Amino acid sequence: MKFSIQRKQLKGISRFAATKDIRFYLMGVCVTQNQRGTVIEATNGHMMGRLLVNSEPMPENRVIIQSGDVDKLKGTKKTADDWLHFTVDRLKIEVITPDSTMTFQALEASFPNTDRVTPTVLKDEDVKPSHFNPEYVMSFMQASEDFTGKKQFPRIIQRGEESALVLLPLVDDFVGVLMPIRDSVLGGTLPDWIYQPTTAEKTEQVETV
Repeated sequence: MKFSIQRKQLKGISRFAATKDIRFYLMGVCVTQNQRGTVIEATNGHMMGRLLVNSEPMPENRVIIQSGDVDKLKGTKKTADDWLHFTVDRLKIEVITPDSTMTFQALEASFPNTDRVTPTVLKDEDVKPSHFNPEYVMSFMQASEDFTGKKQFPRIIQRGEESALVLLPLVDDFVGVLMPIRDSVLGGTLPDWIYQPTTAEKTEQVETV
């Protein structure tokens, strides 16, 4: 299995990976090759990012690069455009960077089937207001800046309590998914004091009478 990824692409997608999670297979970036091409993706179970990095159809393969190893490959802003060239032999990952060769151990695990949770049929009647964890929304903004060097607001297609689709206007080959906060845990009623009239309002009421 061979593929190439830019440092900035790897960094951007890694923002969606889980941290300190018992689901160890989510603590990394998954690289999937199939008829679509080469896709990198990561998820923490609440948000997910997927990016096509090469559209050339490939034999089916998949590998998970551990988050700790991804951190070693992110580089700096000056090296963000560097291409990293990977060769995978079972669980051994060899990476050729512009100035070195590194060897890592892949995660021995199965990554979730992310197609199952990616909305592909969008209907007008499905569009409903949703509530989101702002930290997760920020992750999409940060990833977009990693990819393009520019700050941009993600486009979130809200679907009520169903998973939302997230698009980045300047990154055509990116698809994101964001799970909403359930209404049942939000409360949603205003505190009593907001309904009490102010002194000015009381005075106006007396004068009117």
